[in-house]
Amino acid sequence: LPSLSRQFNLSGRKFLNAGKRSVIRLMTPRGMRYQDAYARAHPFSAMVDGMLNPQMVDETADIMRAAIADDTQINVIINNRSGGNAPIIAQKIAKEFLADH
Repeated sequence: LPSLSRQFNLSGRKFLNAGKRSVIRLMTPRGMRYQDAYARAHPFSAMVDGMLNPQMVDETADIMRAAIADDTQINVIINNRSGGNAPIIAQKIAKEFLADH
């Protein structure tokens, strides 16, 4: 799949649902096979150097801001495979989201 920002831009930066709800799923890193991501991230207790794409964190926060501006409920689902440890990734996204922009 294209990057999050590319996907969002292809939609015209619009949320295309009638229910005013949207989901971002952060799963296996782009260009990495599921099995390889699982093997690198296991046992999912810490971040894995070079696995999490910082651009994905920034883009997720950007889409979250756009959703709020559009009065759309946004849910972010984070898998450990996206960088090693989902709770730490969530903290990184929250920090970026709360940063002054």
